[in-house]
Amino acid sequence: MYQRHRTKYLLYTFVFLASTLLLVALFSLYFSDKTASIKAQEMVLAQKYRDLQRKIARKEAEYRRLNDSIDDIKAQIGLQKEHATVDMEALLRKCTPRIQNLLLASIPVGYPSAARRITSRYGFRMHPIYHEERFHHGIDFGGAAGTPIHATQNGIVMFAGFSNGGYGNMVIIAHNFGFSTLYGHMQDDLAVKTGEFVRKGQVIGYLGNSGLSTGPHLHYEIKYLKKSIDPASFLTARKGKRFTALLQNNSTISWQSLIDAVTSSYRKFTSL
Repeated sequence: MYQRHRTKYLLYTFVFLASTLLLVALFSLYFSDKTASIKAQEMVLAQKYRDLQRKIARKEAEYRRLNDSIDDIKAQIGLQKEHATVDMEALLRKCTPRIQNLLLASIPVGYPSAARRITSRYGFRMHPIYHEERFHHGIDFGGAAGTPIHATQNGIVMFAGFSNGGYGNMVIIAHNFGFSTLYGHMQDDLAVKTGEFVRKGQVIGYLGNSGLSTGPHLHYEIKYLKKSIDPASFLTARKGKRFTALLQNNSTISWQSLIDAVTSSYRKFTSL
C-alpha cells in the first residue's frame, strides 16, 4: 500500500516537472521569437533611418546646387550687385603691417586642428558615398579620432548638435564682419553649446566619423555673407606674401570696405 502511494506520488511529481519544463520551453521559444522579431524590426527601422538621412543629404545638396546656380544666373543677368573693381596693388600698398595684423585678428584664419592631412579640397569632386560628381563646400582633414578641434576665430556658436544634412555632429560659429565657420563629422561629445561665446583656439569638439562619412575626418567650411569660400588661403594666412595671396585668391570679398571697418573699430577702441 505504501509502495503504491509512493509510486503514484513520484508519477505526479514527474508529470508536474515535465509539464513545468514544457511550459518553460514554450515560453522561452515564444519570447525568443518575440526578441528576434523585435531585433528584425529594429534593423528595418535603422535601415529606414539611414535611407532617410541619405535622402535629406541629397535634398540639401540639391538645394545648395540650386542656390549656387541662382546666384550665378543673377550675376550673369545683372540682378546681383557686382563687387566694385578694386586696384589690388594699391590696396596692398595701403595694408601696413599693423593693418594686416588687425585684419588677420578679425577673420577666421589658421588650421582648425592638428589634423592637417587634406583628404578632399574645395570644389567639384567625386562624392565618396554617392559616387557622383558634386560640389564640396569645404576642406576635409583626415586624422585620428579624438583629435581636438579649435575655433579659428572668436564668435558665437550658432549651432552645436547633430545635423540631418550629412555632417553628423557639427558646430557652426558666427564671426565678425559676415564670416562664419562650420566644423562637421565630429564625435558626439561636443565641447560647446548653442549660444555660447568662444575664443580663437578654444576646443569646440573632437574629430570623429559621424554623419555621411567614410572614415575619421573633419569637414571645415568658411562662409562670407552665407556663401561658401575656399578655406585654403585662410589656413596659412599671415603677414607678407601669404596676406597678399589671401586677398588675391578671394576676390568676392569686399576687402577695401572690410579693412576700413576693421581699422575704424580699432581706432574707436584705442580712443576709449
